[in-house]
Amino acid sequence: MSAISDMRMDLQYLIDRLETLIRAGRRMPITSKLLMDEQELVDLVDQMRTVLPEEIRYAKHVLREKEQILSDAQGQADELLRVARQQAEGLVEKEGLLKQAKVQADEIRKQAQDEAERVQVGADNYVRQVLADLSDSLQRQLASINKGLDSLK
Repeated sequence: MSAISDMRMDLQYLIDRLETLIRAGRRMPITSKLLMDEQELVDLVDQMRTVLPEEIRYAKHVLREKEQILSDAQGQADELLRVARQQAEGLVEKEGLLKQAKVQADEIRKQAQDEAERVQVGADNYVRQVLADLSDSLQRQLASINKGLDSLK
């Protein structure tokens, strides 16, 4: 999680620099126009373009992690079902307790399904939170950029 906090710090730093650059601009008399160093502004926007794709890549990484978690949970559920079936078959063959084997198999199947659902809900909540945080960050950054561009007009 350190990499994402570094990216957010970099982006926050760049936004702070943009704000400083805007505030340092000289005001044109009688207008709301600013004179600013064009090269500094262009360099800053280029740096922002470099950092934003990193956050987008991070969001894609989070989505891949979610898919992996769901896949692992499904694999565990399948394995539990396989083990349950084997145990049920063993009970039926050894003791002829078909009813007991079905009950145990159903319990294990239910546990596996409950666990898979729990993992999926947790993964969905995690991804939802990360994407919401990323969306908030990107909206604030876009608002800041638009504000800077508006002040340059």
